[in-house]
Amino acid sequence: MNKLIVIFLLTLSNLAFGQESHIESEILSVLCDENSDAYRLNTILTKDSISNGTRIIHFSTSATCCVDFRIKSTLIENIVKMELEEDGVECECICAYDFVVRFNSVFDSKTKFFVNKRELRTDLPKVRPYEKRYFVYENDTTGFDDENGLRQGYMVLTRKNDMKKIYWKDGKFIKLEILDKKGYNL
Repeated sequence: MNKLIVIFLLTLSNLAFGQESHIESEILSVLCDENSDAYRLNTILTKDSISNGTRIIHFSTSATCCVDFRIKSTLIENIVKMELEEDGVECECICAYDFVVRFNSVFDSKTKFFVNKRELRTDLPKVRPYEKRYFVYENDTTGFDDENGLRQGYMVLTRKNDMKKIYWKDGKFIKLEILDKKGYNL
């Protein structure tokens, strides 16, 4: 009992004076989300819950494929800093991971979480949208790449004696037309 009181008082004094202290944390699960583009993934907090005196957070981030992870967590005031350490032989790719981490403390409701120096926010979409890109022929918009990177409409490619119209829908090729300079089928 005395040992618990000493630990409690040390933790309380560390928090009161803004000193960084190690906190107990454990990775409960790590899943590679193969449906998300790891290069466009935002590092975000997807779920935050309190259960039986522990805090469990779910977050998404990008990291090297084919490795195992260890976590080291520290607390200073209302900020939890997590460092993910990669262990093992890495592949030459990046994966979009979903992590579930448990802390043996509840923390303040205003606690902010950081992983590898990135704040876990809830106000961002999971994946950053692509910037729209438009295709124009003779001052008319004929097609575009949408926010998901999928091509829509058609593109016109001109050559000396003819032109090609390439049609797309939801990023899939639909048809190709080869026309003369006046727009008639060849």
